[in-house]
Amino acid sequence: MRFLLPVLLLFVAQPLAAQLPLTPEFSALLDRLELRLRLPEDIRFKRKPNPENDYLADQLTLYDKAGKLEMRFHLRPESDRDVYYQRPHLRTGVLVMNLASNDEDAVTTVHAFDEEELRTYGADWGKMYTFRPKRSYSPHATAQLIAIYKRGRGLAYTVLLFDKAPGVLEERQFSLGFREDLEK
Repeated sequence: MRFLLPVLLLFVAQPLAAQLPLTPEFSALLDRLELRLRLPEDIRFKRKPNPENDYLADQLTLYDKAGKLEMRFHLRPESDRDVYYQRPHLRTGVLVMNLASNDEDAVTTVHAFDEEELRTYGADWGKMYTFRPKRSYSPHATAQLIAIYKRGRGLAYTVLLFDKAPGVLEERQFSLGFREDLEK
């Protein structure tokens, strides 16, 4: 009987270790916007404190040590009281201008998602911006911001921060996606 308890705890705790380290607040926002966080279960992500900055209040910060990649998430439910109501392109454009470096040699590239990519995200609108972040936002050399929007639900940002592009970068770009009506 004495050995049964440790063995039982080992089997119960093992699935918990594989779960993502989400906060209850972030999980509630995922449900409210009907989003799914799609990260591999076989990789251990470490939750880090959300860095304070003047530009974006990140709600979840994860670090993938193997990929040397920091991931920050921000979810914004849609509200008809918002000055940017149903204008995700304006809100995101202003955000990128604030997050990107103002150095003369800094470059920002923009990728507008085509219909197939939007379907993959379950989104009505989406863009990906790659830029050098302001040092006050991140010490990393490169930031990639993926913004997706679904009418009636809201706007979701995934910010990938790295010094050298990891091999898993493309996979992590699809970390957030809106759940389809059939999945409810």
